[in-house]
Amino acid sequence: MTGTPLPGHWHVPGGGLAGGQAVIFDLDGVLADALHRQHFLHRQEPDWKGFYAGVEGDGVIEAGRALAATMRDDVRIVILTGRVDDVAGVTRQWLTENGLRWDLLVCRPPHEDDSSRHAVDYKREEVDRLRTWGLQPVLAIDDNRRIVEMYGEFGIPSVYFPSGYYDDSNRYDGGV
Repeated sequence: MTGTPLPGHWHVPGGGLAGGQAVIFDLDGVLADALHRQHFLHRQEPDWKGFYAGVEGDGVIEAGRALAATMRDDVRIVILTGRVDDVAGVTRQWLTENGLRWDLLVCRPPHEDDSSRHAVDYKREEVDRLRTWGLQPVLAIDDNRRIVEMYGEFGIPSVYFPSGYYDDSNRYDGGV
């Protein structure tokens, strides 16, 4: 899709995006330790503002960092997160400050929030969009079992990366 502007909720560090093989990483629970923010979600009504207010305080999950560091330079690293686009700027800064390589950050579109649709449906649509843009996912890593299963629908090998975020929550197993 040369010459066509990228979707507004897609962020690239250098401005341009080349096609080719890609590995998809989830962010929260795979690269970013969001445990200190989880309590905002385990309420009758999730407090999304509170949840996103602390993203800059996330630590790095070292196993996720190590996994990302093993990727060949010719393979694009796509970070496909359920985070809303409102926190894309602070997320990009966090990725850079923590030395994590990334070629594309995909957030939820600006017109959506976390209550709009399940993460699995949002990510399914974004995988279709990635393919349209010439990216060929060869591996995906996520901490949500339902999303890992969804990648299987596309024939994308995937790794379940247990964060523990969904273990004690019926509402959010496969939701956010």
